[in-house]
Amino acid sequence: MITHLISALLLQASPATAEARPEPATLQADAPQPAFDRAAAIADINSYLNAITTLRANFIQVSPDGSAVRGILSIARPGRLLFEYEDPSPIRVIADGTTVALEDRALETVDRVPLRSTPLWWLLKSDIDIANDAEVVDIRSEYGFLSVNVRDPNGEMDGDIEFVFAGPDLELREWFVTDALGEVTRVSLVETETGMALNPRLFSIPDPDEQRDSRRGRR
Repeated sequence: MITHLISALLLQASPATAEARPEPATLQADAPQPAFDRAAAIADINSYLNAITTLRANFIQVSPDGSAVRGILSIARPGRLLFEYEDPSPIRVIADGTTVALEDRALETVDRVPLRSTPLWWLLKSDIDIANDAEVVDIRSEYGFLSVNVRDPNGEMDGDIEFVFAGPDLELREWFVTDALGEVTRVSLVETETGMALNPRLFSIPDPDEQRDSRRGRR
């Protein structure tokens, strides 16, 4: 269950408040389209992702039922990531370099899976090479956006994920995760910043037993 949840980037991870689904980015239908070079596009994606050392952004996650939840995403490559969901959600998703954990602070549980078994691996590994790391299902450039759809070539991860980049600098804007049932979860990034200092403690996976013992000791 935990692998499915994290692989879908928390498809049902939080009790989201219903909101309007965010509108897709505005496209200029009459913008001239240059000749598309697939190999060059993949190389550009690799260069952009490998250049990221740290990243922070606000995110909006839209589940298949149209409900949405917001929060803050922090990344420190290689290997570390934190999804912090806004209240009242008790959920956090933490990657510490080797493991991805789904923490539910209300239930005082922490479930873990290997980072390599989740789509987060394609963003966080130390030397990203999309063509070798994944099966490239589709890659296209339209109206100033570059999107690449990938899946696990070994079939160990269900479904696929589409990353969408914007502008000539290929800023990561959003991704769409399609699970084994064909249901899609969308994660959009806004106010993205890179290159800032991030406290390594952000990416520490808590031990729920220690948390409970600490609470007992305070009583």
